[in-house]
Order: sequence, then structure tokens, then C-alpha cells
Amino acid sequence: MSSLIEIESNDDGILEIGGRCYSKTSNSDDTFVDNDINYIEESVKSRSNGQRDENTLFESLGLDPKTCGEELKKLESTLGKAFIRDKSSPTTQNEESHTLLFQRLTDMLTTEFQVLKKENLNPSALVPSLGKLPTNSSLYAPGDWVEIEGLDMIWRLDMITRVIKTAPDDYDWNDPTNEGKEPRWDFTYNAGIERHVYAEDIRASETGLKLIFGCRPWVWQQWALLKLEEKLRFQNNHQDDFEHFDVQKYASDLWEDWVNHPRNADFRKVYLDERIGEKGRNLLVNHIQKPFNLMDIMCEDSDEWEFHEDDNINVFTYLSLHGSGIIMPLFVLGVQVVIPIILSIEANNGGSCANGEVIDPDVFLAKIMSLAVFSYYSFSVIPDTYANFYNVAGSADTTYSHLLSLRRQLWLQAEDTLLQMIGYRLDIYLSTSYVIVLSMLNIFVILNETSAIEIVLNALAFAFIARIDEDLVKSRWYDPERRWCAAGSVSMVMQTTLKLRWLASATLFSKHFQVSEEKLLEACEGDPRLLYNIAVANADSTDLSLMTNAEKLKYVCAKIAEKDGNYTALNEYRKPRVYFGAIENVLGRYLGLYPVFERFTGYRTWSRWEKVLFLSPVPDLESVFQTNPDGTTTVSKSVADYSDSPIDNYYPDEDGVQEWMLFLRHFRDVLIFRDLHRALQSVRKTCSMTVVIRIFDGMIYWGSYVIHILFPLYLISGFVETIFNLATGECFRPIATLQSYIVDWIRQLF
Repeated sequence: MSSLIEIESNDDGILEIGGRCYSKTSNSDDTFVDNDINYIEESVKSRSNGQRDENTLFESLGLDPKTCGEELKKLESTLGKAFIRDKSSPTTQNEESHTLLFQRLTDMLTTEFQVLKKENLNPSALVPSLGKLPTNSSLYAPGDWVEIEGLDMIWRLDMITRVIKTAPDDYDWNDPTNEGKEPRWDFTYNAGIERHVYAEDIRASETGLKLIFGCRPWVWQQWALLKLEEKLRFQNNHQDDFEHFDVQKYASDLWEDWVNHPRNADFRKVYLDERIGEKGRNLLVNHIQKPFNLMDIMCEDSDEWEFHEDDNINVFTYLSLHGSGIIMPLFVLGVQVVIPIILSIEANNGGSCANGEVIDPDVFLAKIMSLAVFSYYSFSVIPDTYANFYNVAGSADTTYSHLLSLRRQLWLQAEDTLLQMIGYRLDIYLSTSYVIVLSMLNIFVILNETSAIEIVLNALAFAFIARIDEDLVKSRWYDPERRWCAAGSVSMVMQTTLKLRWLASATLFSKHFQVSEEKLLEACEGDPRLLYNIAVANADSTDLSLMTNAEKLKYVCAKIAEKDGNYTALNEYRKPRVYFGAIENVLGRYLGLYPVFERFTGYRTWSRWEKVLFLSPVPDLESVFQTNPDGTTTVSKSVADYSDSPIDNYYPDEDGVQEWMLFLRHFRDVLIFRDLHRALQSVRKTCSMTVVIRIFDGMIYWGSYVIHILFPLYLISGFVETIFNLATGECFRPIATLQSYIVDWIRQLF
């Protein structure tokens, strides 16, 4: 099927969808029929030759087209007008036709379940439906192109195919007071392969919104994030503390002030246009405010972000979020590396038999215990390891997995600091391949042990070692309230949403926000770094002309408190510089580290932002919409024919692909070094040292995935060795023999 490009309807009852015309049937205002006489015939011919005859199928199921016609109409109605495919004459006049009924069912299924291919998707098809905001009705309808947030925290373009309406859980249908009243419906949506998606995980297409409103709202979003970071504090019980501060209200107030700014009159004219309507304004605000909503949800410690409950968050996660607090991760890393090495050396130096030697009868109990441990590994450790691997490298529905997904986005943007990069990669390795290496070392130690008690103790020791980095986080002195973790997560949302390279480059800013470079450089005094200038930011931070009245009062109060030596008042009115890590709080400013919520101070060039905020052009709605002779408004043909504009958040290679399949693709991409290529693409214009670090990391990353393939084979070899020893009473050590061969080969090489 072709992509659904444009939907138009007029008073004559003609509905145009992607160049195909549908007309209303005589017996229903909600049913549209296909005027293309060849549509069904071509579809029927395309069926596979092995398909059963429709008549035989329906007769065997006891289905009569006459009796099931009404039920079919109900099914079709849930998809909305824009999806009904029918043929006017045969459908209404020959309901007995098994072939036609079969085709209607086939059409309905192929429409809803992975229907419209998006290879040649036109941006004009992404323009959302506008006008009046529905009351107690769904915001989106079947046929609407939207963006859906996946478990990997990435927004992807897809089409709504079904709207599901349910009453609230606490609504009592048997309550007499509710008789005749309609409940406040809850709506969920199906889109592509996604099922039961909540409205908070959906937003209108970015490309479609930009065709109507231009890029100026997205420039505001960058500025608002910087204003929010300046406002937030890590200061418990203060009204501006990140956990107590109402982020959504603050962002909403900034938006209203910006919309009503005198220099924003051209955008306000478009924003308030009756053709946009309340629904169009709602869709834009909902889209732009998503990062702020996410930060608010994080601070509320909701079911989606249970920082207290997730046991996989570890000391390396904190390092990857904050880029500070390096001492404890280094200590833990040393412990987790040294202890297994010592245990392995001791096991290797212990008395072990040679191949063919008769096993001492006292060792049989140890071999039986080894077999029991290996069995446990097969049914518990291996499944847990691979499930955890999916949790880390894939997109599981856990707080830890969501955090790593955000970190991966930042890694690909190449805008994280060196310590953040180290923390992120250690977090991945210590949570996946390190556990595999420990298990393999444990197998090696067990095979060389001759005491059943020692085998059990070693197995427990290795399990303890694997959890040191997670268990340390649970200590009461580390982060008992998970405030540091939540603060780092909020900062991470800012860091992934802010496009720092665009803000520091006239070329990139011009490309992505459609502003001429000449105007940008003029607004930024010819500075090639554009909106990034530490000296200007420091000067602007004390410029009263750039402050609101509330900010001026707080600034003056802080000055008075400083002058009088009133440090209690100063702590109230001046934002403290707080670092994660004890040593960092003393030496942080000398080590070039960032305090919490002070990462982007160099971009707070408010004097330049005042000019840049209103430079992005606003579309002329007269060229976007056209008024038809019947008075209806549709997307202009000139916009419909425009197909050169890139489509945001559009990944056609992931169309209709399940989450687990995306994970397998990622696994494959790592093994064939495609993932390394992507990582290098993002740093091709940065310093050579960053490139070297990423190449080195890419090789380690590749090895960490390969070892997940080798681990089951290694366990099987341990099984074989142990079973052979028990069955024959003779020593057989293939793993040790192979190890000796490899060691000798390496020695000869060097």
C-alpha cells in the first residue's frame, strides 16, 4: 500500500486519502467506500496460491456474511473513517459474497497491523489535525502520524491505527448516581507494532509541527532548559531544590512570557490563528514540554522511575551521570579485579591431576558438588546473565535500563565529559561482561578444587564480588534517599536535549533552526562560538537589565547578605556550588569539574539569547493552508508536494521491528563493528584523543559481546569434564590443557 499522504473531506462526502477517493455510503454517515473499482480485485489477485478458498473457510467456521456484517462494521469503526477500505456496489448490494467479506476482513487486518509502508513518506502527511480541542474524546485519531517514546527513550515516528477507550478503574457502573452519565474516559492507542500506548508517551510529529509553526519553539526549548538549570538547586528543603521545584509550572510560565513577548508578535499571530485552534496549540505545547515533564516525573519518584527499588544502579552509574565522584568507583574497580585474580592464581597453583591419572576417591564428592553448581549455573546464572545483558544493552522497562538508554544517547552525541564516558563504559562492562568473566573464572576454580566445601565457598565468594558495586550504593552513608541519582538523571535529560554543538556553531544553528548565518553572527557580535562564551555569560549573570523583577530582588538580597556576613541569608538567596563526591567538594573547582546543575554556565549568554530567540522565521499560514470552494481548509498543494525536508525521528529501517529484534540488531552491529563506526561518526570533528579512546573502547566492547557467546560453550566443557571424571574415575582436563597451549603459544610469540 502507498503511504497515507493527505486526508481531505468536504461537504459532498468525498474523502481523499493518499490520492485515493472514498465516498459516503447511503446508509451511514461514518462509512466511506472505495471509488477505485480495481482496488479489491487487485488485492484478491495478490493472495498466495496456497490460500484456502473463502467459501470453504467461512462455511467451516459457520460464518454467514449476512449475520456477521454488523459485527464487522463495529470492528471497522474502531479504526476510524480514514482506514475503511470498501467497494461501494458489491459491498452494499451483495452482502452474501464470501469473497467480499473475506476481503474486507483481510483489508481491515492489513490496515491496522503494519499497514502503510513509510519509505516515501511525504512531510506534509505529518501535519497534525488542528482545530477545536475535543472534550472527553481522544486527542489523536486513527491515521494521525505521531511520535512514540520507546523503552530506549528514543522517539520514533509511527501512525495511530486504533483508539482504545476505557472507563477509569474507580468508576462504578452499578452506582445509581452514574446512570445516564458518561465517565471521564481513559484513552490508549495502537500504532504500528506498539499496543496500548498511553498519551503521555505520544507527541505530535516534530516535522509536521515545524511545517506550521517553524523552528522558533525549538529555539525557545534550548533557552528554557538553560534557564531551568540556572534556577534548580541541590539544596534540600529549599523551594528551588530540584525535588521540590515545580518544573512544569516554571516551563509553562516561561512559555507564556515568550509567546506574549512584543518581539514575538509574528509567531503569536500564527499561534493564535483560528485555523490552528486550541488543539493545534495543545499539540505544540505538549511536544515542546516533554523534556520538562520527564524531569518532573523523575523528581516525583514515580513507578516509572523507582530509583529506590532498582538494585542494578551502582557506583559507576553515579560516575556516568555526574562525571565526578571518581574515588569510590576506582576503589571498587580495584577490589573487583584483584580478588578474582588472587582466587584464580591460588586455584591454578593447587594440586591438580594430570590427564589419564586415576582420581582419588575423596575427590568424587567435590566432583558431584561441581556438577550441582554447574547445573545451577545452567538454570539460573545463564538466564539471569542474559536477562541482565538485555537490561543493560537493550531496552528493558526498568529505571536502570532507562538511565543507560539516556547515557547511550549522550554517548552518540559525543557531548559527555571524560569522566562521564569512563563511568558509562565501566557501568556497562561491570554489569555484563564482567559477570560473565567472573562466572568463567569460578568454573575454572571449581574444576581445580578437591574439596566440596571450598567449591561452595568459592561460588558464594564470586557471587559476592559481582555485587560489590551495587551493594555499596545501598549503604546508608552513600545515597540513602537516592537524591544524587535523581539529580544526575534530571541533569542527564537536560544534557541529552540540549544541542550544545548547534548552539556553539553558526553553521549548525543555521541548518537546524533555519536562521541565516549572517543574522546569527550579527546577534552574537561576530563570535564564531555563537552562544557559548564564558566571559559574556559571567557578565550577563550580574546584569540587572537581563533579569526579571524576582531575579533582581534575589540578587540584591544576596549582595546585602554577603556584605553583612549573614551566611544563613546568603545560603537562601545565592545558589550553592555542590559537587558529587567528598574530594570534589574541596577540589572540584580546581579540577575543572561541574557542580550539580552548573554544567552549562558558559551557554548562559542571555544578552545574545534575547536577540537569537526571535530570529527563526515563522511560516506564512496562507502558503501552508488553502481554502476550498466549499469553505473547508486543507493543507496547501505546494506543501503537499514538498518532499525535500528531512523527517525528524524517522527510522524506516526500524519500521515494525519488535524491541527484542532491535536488541539483536544492536548485538549484530557490535560484532561487525557497525556500532563502533557510529560512535566514531559522532566524534569525527573532535580532538584526536577522543577518537583514540573510542577506538580502544570499541575493541573492548566487541570482546564483551563475544564473551557472551563463549560462556555457554565454556560451561558445557565444564559439564563434559566433570561427567567424564565421575563416569571413568580418570582425570580429564581439556580446559586446563587448552589454557596451557594458549599460554605457551603467547610466550613463543613474544
